[in-house]
Amino acid sequence: MGTARVSPRAREPFTVRIVRDSISPDYTAALGAGLAALLREGDVIRLVGDLGAGKTTLVRALCRALRIPDALVSSPTFVFVNDYPLAAPVRGIAHLIHVDAYRLHGSDEIDSLGWDRFMLERRAAPGHALVCEWPERIEDALPPADECVQVSIEHAGETSRRITIDLPDTFRARTGTDAFLEREPTRCPTTGVWVEPTRPCYPFAGEKERLADLNKWFTGAYSISREIREDDLESQR
Repeated sequence: MGTARVSPRAREPFTVRIVRDSISPDYTAALGAGLAALLREGDVIRLVGDLGAGKTTLVRALCRALRIPDALVSSPTFVFVNDYPLAAPVRGIAHLIHVDAYRLHGSDEIDSLGWDRFMLERRAAPGHALVCEWPERIEDALPPADECVQVSIEHAGETSRRITIDLPDTFRARTGTDAFLEREPTRCPTTGVWVEPTRPCYPFAGEKERLADLNKWFTGAYSISREIREDDLESQR
């Protein structure tokens, strides 16, 4: 399982930082789904990492959590910009814009990509959220760093990744931020599927799974060496 560190003022200009050690693509995907639960229209994510670090895994998780069909999601390496429409708006987001600036050499190259349709007054246009890979290549075209989410993915081993997420201070007031900061992705005790930290029934995949687990306690399916205490039941509520 990954480790976590939360810093209330990690470094300027960011004021909220978490660090997670991902042990698998599934862990990374669950973390991405948790981040998606915090997003609103106008948000911009700066996604930093070497080739093969797992950036695409995280983008796909964002899309899946926003109910964007998997068939629409592809790497934009050769087209630079992909526009993914949501099946229904989520917190004002109707389109997720995925930018890969790897092959660009400056922000002056993006005007021909219809950039003014995606960005307005130094933030994503109304109804849009934007995630940008290799943001340092188009720095002048993006909002100030302290107004963006920054996700950095680093190799920490052959199969592990260190993921650092810096959130603007404005995220403190958003529903789900506390859970995102305090919890890690985990496996559902009932089904074994990965659960994002912002899921309402955490650590369970859903209410049905939570009730199934609770039923095991009452029916004796779980074997323990002591009597059930009130605080055991409280943790299931």
